[in-house]
Amino acid sequence: MLKRLIFTMIVAFASSASAQTLPVDVLRTQYPALYKLYRDHSHYVLPLANYATGQGFRQPYENLATILHEMIHIASAAHDGFFIDGIYYEPYLHRDAWPRLSNAEIAKYLTPQERTIITAIYLPNTPKNNLGNVLDEINAYSHVAKFICDNEPLSAEKQVRNLLGHLQLQEAYLRVVRTTSPAEYWQLAARRESRGAMVTLNARAVQALRACGVGAARIPVAEVGDLLRLNDKK
Repeated sequence: MLKRLIFTMIVAFASSASAQTLPVDVLRTQYPALYKLYRDHSHYVLPLANYATGQGFRQPYENLATILHEMIHIASAAHDGFFIDGIYYEPYLHRDAWPRLSNAEIAKYLTPQERTIITAIYLPNTPKNNLGNVLDEINAYSHVAKFICDNEPLSAEKQVRNLLGHLQLQEAYLRVVRTTSPAEYWQLAARRESRGAMVTLNARAVQALRACGVGAARIPVAEVGDLLRLNDKK
């Protein structure tokens, strides 16, 4: 019993020490909206720091970035809107805002080129998620990618890979909806809130990747570009 108590105290102390070494001051000066998010959700820091470490994000900046990534999801869900620099945007995950196609269903349509480490891990673990959830991930990664690239470049590859992977999954979603459910595809293009969210979130994703040194040719946005241009042709 005493050994277990001592072990628990050591773990708690290590977790606390880890949280204290997070580069929060840099966050405060470079990204005030994310700093406020961190302060407002400080009660999640220790469990999220441990979660990030368990996921392999052990370096100070990538650990903090993963904490912030999850806080963005938490705040977005609580406010029923995509968190974008402290403001919450519709339509978030409203069911009528996105095509009905789910992660479980899209898996069978993926081409070899569309199969990535993201589809191998993300799809089977979140079978009920849909395009709206993919955009939620794109949003979270876009917020923290530049923070990592600027401050801890050796950790940047994971963030860049994951953001590119979710953009590629978005492309697959749009291709499949376009070819298997044209009516839903046109409805998506016509929905003002959905369209607005896609414009904003994709623009931010491209900006983050370019800031990380990713060339335009590597960023998969052809399908989303075609969708967003549909209304322009009317």
